[in-house]
Amino acid sequence: MHNTNIPAFKCYVRLSHFTKNSEHDNQYHACYAFGIQSISMKILTFHIMTDYGMLRSRVPLSEIFVKEPISDIPYYYKQLWDCFSENVTVTKFDYLCDKRCQIVLRDGNKVWATYMFTIDWYNNPYSDEPSDYKCGHVLMADDGYLLCQPNNRIYWRDSNWITKDFPISTKEIKVDTHIPSVESVADKWITEDTDCFYYNINTNDNKTI
Repeated sequence: MHNTNIPAFKCYVRLSHFTKNSEHDNQYHACYAFGIQSISMKILTFHIMTDYGMLRSRVPLSEIFVKEPISDIPYYYKQLWDCFSENVTVTKFDYLCDKRCQIVLRDGNKVWATYMFTIDWYNNPYSDEPSDYKCGHVLMADDGYLLCQPNNRIYWRDSNWITKDFPISTKEIKVDTHIPSVESVADKWITEDTDCFYYNINTNDNKTI
């Protein structure tokens, strides 16, 4: 499950990622990014195709740009947390498509970005624990670099809907600690064993609902 399709997009890759020449740090080659590979405890990586026919895998998010940057930032600012596992899904949420947002970076500085798509990990201890769970929104920063950030580092903007200031201090907003299970209270209900589609449901005091 390492490899997953993404909505393909045209971009640039820092040339020094391909060569041994540090002079190529400020040179970029055009390409298309068309897939991701998630490796546990590593930065998110991409599959890309250059415009001269070189296919490369495991290109770090930090080496991909939608335009040549004026002021790049460190790779560990671009993605706050390493990938949780090899098991990952990709979704481009229609509601978030092209929405603008402000990201709070590791050092507290803020940058503007635009939504691209969302990755979500599964079958790992962190994603399965509600208080540790995080998805990663892949975003295009205004300066051209990519970001992969969790919900709690993003302030979304939408002039048609998001028009109010936070009504309480952000320090008061709690972390989820559990996901309710409806079947955990199954001792309150006994379902009738019948071949009737609209079967009766009896409570544990034998009253029919």
